[in-house]
Amino acid sequence: MARPTAGYSRTQIVLHWAVALLILQQYLLRDGIIAFYDGEMEAALLASLPLAVAHIGAGSLILVFAVWRLVLRHRHGVPPPPDGSPAWQRLVARLTHTGIYTALILLPVTGLLTWAEVYRVSDITSEAHEMLQMVLLGLIALHVAGAAYGQFVRRTDVILRMLRPVP
Repeated sequence: MARPTAGYSRTQIVLHWAVALLILQQYLLRDGIIAFYDGEMEAALLASLPLAVAHIGAGSLILVFAVWRLVLRHRHGVPPPPDGSPAWQRLVARLTHTGIYTALILLPVTGLLTWAEVYRVSDITSEAHEMLQMVLLGLIALHVAGAAYGQFVRRTDVILRMLRPVP
């Protein structure tokens, strides 16, 4: 594993924000995939198909980007926690990041497994997919709250590190 670096690379930053935007898009357009799976009439299926395809495509991109981000973390490292961070904050940050990456990988996998059985939807993968959505949203809220706390309460540069690449 790479040692800690002074900051994130341009690629790490672009991937971070690309995944964030894709997650937002997935959340905003989730009704399309729901309508597709709930559609019992052919017209309902056809009307929701473009949104379903967009959902599946974006989910696949999230999976690829999440794996790419993990490879970059391993090869290039990540900045250490801000100076003076208490042990409990470092632990919560580590667990939050681990949970986010786990969800970013498992959500597309469970979604693709559900999609593969579109006409006989697997209850297990579908329910896992729905549960993971809630878990991911909770972890993202914790991640954003932690970043805001670090930036605005503790006055660290934690948010700026994800905006400015290191050379």
